[in-house]
Amino acid sequence: MKILASAKLNLYLDVIGRRDDGYHEIETFYQPVSLWDELTIEKAPSGVTVEGEDAAVPWNEDNLCHRAARLIIAKAALRAGVRIRVEKGIPSGAGLGGGSSDAAATLLGVNRLYGCGLADKDLSELAAAIGSDVPFFILGRSAIGRGRGEVLEEAPGLTAGWILIVKPEVTISTRWAYQNLNLVLTKGSGTDRLAALVEGLQRFPDIRLDAHNSFEAVVREHFPSVSGILDALKAEKPVLSSLSGSGSACFAVFAEEREARDASERLKGQGLFTRIVQPVTTAIRFV
Repeated sequence: MKILASAKLNLYLDVIGRRDDGYHEIETFYQPVSLWDELTIEKAPSGVTVEGEDAAVPWNEDNLCHRAARLIIAKAALRAGVRIRVEKGIPSGAGLGGGSSDAAATLLGVNRLYGCGLADKDLSELAAAIGSDVPFFILGRSAIGRGRGEVLEEAPGLTAGWILIVKPEVTISTRWAYQNLNLVLTKGSGTDRLAALVEGLQRFPDIRLDAHNSFEAVVREHFPSVSGILDALKAEKPVLSSLSGSGSACFAVFAEEREARDASERLKGQGLFTRIVQPVTTAIRFV
């Protein structure tokens, strides 16, 4: 079985505060885009193996696909295993959700491969135990995320446009970003600002959209290369530009493909990862 697992962008991300359980309360807008990992999932007599060629990714039991496979095998009481191979198109440590997307694809794939019959609600519960972004990829459509990001409300997102994603060679740990976040300085203007963004997305590309990401200040301070990319993207006068997740990937949304390609040409080089993508309506696709 082959599955395509998409990247996501956070068109909005507000870290509201720290919770009693140690996690942070957030409010975000998830948008799936056409940047993909490809998973091959096969039946095996027993056990779980996960492999890939990206040296930046752990392919052992810490891999989110490995965790996802173990959880669904236990939940469905399967007396069998799986072999998973991942071909990475989504860079790791970028805030694009590649690992979370792969985990969701594993849950959905094993469920279908073995005919487990688990409902989306069951899969979402397993997903939440793996990581905060994984339930979004089970849903697979643009949505507002609250709580840790796992409390989802479907919302209309981008249906058109061309998105330039730019990532420098640096990677940023989500844990580091939360540990260094100054919540006093990063307070957004809350739900009203998010509501304005959601309404504005439906008028794309007629109005300039206002992005917000609570991690931007701390990332700019500690990672000058990311700060430079954010400034360069804003100078291109896109409809919307921001950091995705805790970075290090940045993005800019343009109305026309030509605008995105011209901006990409100006930013190429210096070890930058650049891709031009579009919004998609399904995050996980069975090939």
